[in-house]
Order: sequence, then structure tokens, then C-alpha cells
Amino acid sequence: MTESFSKKVKNQLEALEIKKKCCKFTSAALADLNNKENSAEKIRSTYEKCRCDVCGEVFWRKLFTVYGSITDPLKSYHMEFSFYFEDERDTVMELISDSGFDFRPSVRKNKFILYVKDSAVIEDFLVYTGASAAAFDVMNSKIVHEFRNSVNRQVNCDTANIEKQLQAVKKYTEAIQWLVDTEKIDSLPADLKETALLRIENDQLSLADLGKLMNPPVSKSGIRHRLERILELAERAKNQQL
Repeated sequence: MTESFSKKVKNQLEALEIKKKCCKFTSAALADLNNKENSAEKIRSTYEKCRCDVCGEVFWRKLFTVYGSITDPLKSYHMEFSFYFEDERDTVMELISDSGFDFRPSVRKNKFILYVKDSAVIEDFLVYTGASAAAFDVMNSKIVHEFRNSVNRQVNCDTANIEKQLQAVKKYTEAIQWLVDTEKIDSLPADLKETALLRIENDQLSLADLGKLMNPPVSKSGIRHRLERILELAERAKNQQL
């Protein structure tokens, strides 16, 4: 079975060496934490006894391994702490805010949750607790998401442009076909007739490529002007028949 991202992060945190005595004290004080028992007072008293910045890192590192989880950042950005007791959650919410991290409270299936969906906050927390490799995974996932979104936007833009072009071609070819069917095509000026016939014979070509078939060649804007003129004459002829 593939190791979950959450388990991967916890393994990274648990593998970190603790060197300072005060930090070892913090770790030992939290060693017997059990998420099935109300440890709100122990959590608060241990936090208040932290003597250095590294103690704070060790404190949050240990709390995360017991109460925390994080989703695979390639799927979504979500980190949380889950508690069986409301005062545990409220205590940790106060302490984590004091440490500079903005988590939000919630309740889910009789559990009390602190969660964050901001990728930047998740990155900062992972770096702070020592899970730098996991933080890089979150950063890389953002690059992947941005690339996918960029590709999707380009595809959607291209699709919209193609659809727009197809609608324009259909508009012109229907008008030209009506002129042919009603034998009014010969009433067009020579340059417009040539353009009309080439348009319906080459309905897959762009205006620029269509212009290259003219003798002499005609610019893209020139072809568009001619097609608009043909459309106008076709509409006028239809109105005269009404």
C-alpha cells in the first residue's frame, strides 16, 4: 500500500533529532499524549514551559504527529488537528494563534477540528516544524496546479476561438449557398463572386489562407471585407423577396 502524504510528513517529523535539553524535556512531556484522553491542561502547561524557539518547533511537531493530518497537496490543500474534546481544540487554537498560525475551528462527526486550507500557511507550518521536504512538495504542487490551469485556460481559449471561427464560416457559407441555390450568385461583382465560390469550396481554410488563393492574392482584412459585403448583398436580396 502506498504511504499516505500525512504519514510521510509524520515520519519526517519523528526522524528529526532533538539536541537541546529543554527541547528534549518538551518532547518527553508530550510523549504519552493520547488523542482519546483529554490532555488540554498538559498541552497548555507544556507550551508555557517552552524555553526557546526550538522548543516551540518540537512542541508543534509532537502535537501534529498525535492529532494532525494533511492531504496530498496534488489533490487539495488541507491540514488539520482533530480532537475528541472541545477544550483541547480551543486550547490548541489559542496556542497555535499565539505561534503565528491561523487555523479555523469546526466540528465533524463528533470531533472538534482545527483546519487550514491556505497553502502558504501549510508551507510555513511544515517549515517551522522541520518538515522542509514536505513543504517543498506543497510548493511543487502549486507549480503543477498553475501549469494545469494555464493549459486549461489556453485550451478553453483555443476552443472558443475555433467555435467563433466556425460560426463565422457557417454564416458566410449559408449566405453564399443561398445565392447559388437562387441563381443570384452571377449578379455579384466578379471579385465577390470569385471570393464566394472559393469560400464554399474551401470552408476549412482561414481567411489568410483563402486570400492566398486569389489572383492576385488578397489580405485577410480584404477577404473579411468581401465576405461581409457578400453577406450584406445576400440579406438585401432575401428582403426583396419577402
